Amino acid sequence: MKIVPLTSDSFEELRKERREIVKSMVEDKHGSLLVLSGAFAGSDRQNHNVSYAVFTVFFELWDRYTFESWSYTFDADGLIFYVRLEEDAESVRNTMVHYEDNHPIGFAIHAEVYDYTGEVTREAVGANERLDFYYKMPIDELLNNTFTEKKYEDTYIKNVENQVVSGDKHTVLSNILVYGFVSVFTKPMGFGMYGPNYRGSNTQMNFEKFVHWLRTYKDEMKRAFNINIKNAEEVRRFQQEVEMKIKAAVLNQQSYQYPVYMTSVVLLSFIHARGYQDMQSEIKRVSDSLYGSVRSLDEHKRYDIARTGMKEVFSLYVPFYQRNKSIMSTLLYIMSRYDDQAVLRHNGEQNLLKVQFLAKNLIMKEDKWIEMDRFCTSNYIYPHDSTVLLAVTVMLDIIQRYYLKIRILFERSIS
Repeated sequence: MKIVPLTSDSFEELRKERREIVKSMVEDKHGSLLVLSGAFAGSDRQNHNVSYAVFTVFFELWDRYTFESWSYTFDADGLIFYVRLEEDAESVRNTMVHYEDNHPIGFAIHAEVYDYTGEVTREAVGANERLDFYYKMPIDELLNNTFTEKKYEDTYIKNVENQVVSGDKHTVLSNILVYGFVSVFTKPMGFGMYGPNYRGSNTQMNFEKFVHWLRTYKDEMKRAFNINIKNAEEVRRFQQEVEMKIKAAVLNQQSYQYPVYMTSVVLLSFIHARGYQDMQSEIKRVSDSLYGSVRSLDEHKRYDIARTGMKEVFSLYVPFYQRNKSIMSTLLYIMSRYDDQAVLRHNGEQNLLKVQFLAKNLIMKEDKWIEMDRFCTSNYIYPHDSTVLLAVTVMLDIIQRYYLKIRILFERSIS
């Protein structure tokens, strides 16, 4: 299923147009089609918290059902997954009623279910009309409009974040991982990286493979509490096993050592640190013990930032992100300061310097970001390392802000 992102003058018209396209997709077909999107009525429906909510339920449904096929779009209405299922539409609709009404993140997602007869609504399976958690309006009426009240947006985001840091300790750790990567790869522009609406400069990766990549890593991260962080060989073996499973999931042999190394070191250090600031010394200690396993690589300089305890990430990137609350601005901030080894290796020092200069001058100039994006894509620039550091930044942000809550949860799980 290849679905083209839609454009329209209003959310109401956009959603009407999508419904007509969806109806044509289920004519003379068996089974059902699930359209899974966010239930957020703000002006920025591409917000990473909305995308995280959609990803969370999508992954859970993937564990529950056998997908015949799936696709996605990412337009003004946000991230939307389209899933073809063998199950009859009423059964799927009942499942989605349960998610919308009872799941901790159900308030944040919206489901439409279709078969060859058309849409199977909540009312068709005897469920009550669904009201928005904040305005108490019928959800369809809400989503056809735009609500810019700051308290509404803040409450939605706060409720999503509470889901990220709720559950058993294994789930919380994998939630933080998913939150970080969804936030940085599901955005309007990639500046040369792949995303839902752009291919990026790496021909071996795209957003569809990323979904498989992230699902695999998420499941493997639940093993993290069984890893002895003081045993470098055991940590490295865990990282290698994760990378091997990712390669099998995305069906290529590209190296995924760097993103797995950087993010797993951070999360393993978080488990064993005595406090948020103590994470720096844990990251440094673990990275020093692992350095021998990457020293022989030509790209070993990529890992030097971890050997500082990711000092710049803690002291500069996280505070910048917390002040500005912008994924895109923070990525440009990192690109302006960091000697991205992926850019240096593949594009040369001159292009790295150009990227840093442009990023520095465009950090807060949103209307000029498209120019930066065009420069990177036309020159096949691929700021991979900066993007991974952005994922680490987002993870550390939510760890810091909810540190006490998560530590108490971890201690209760142990006892």
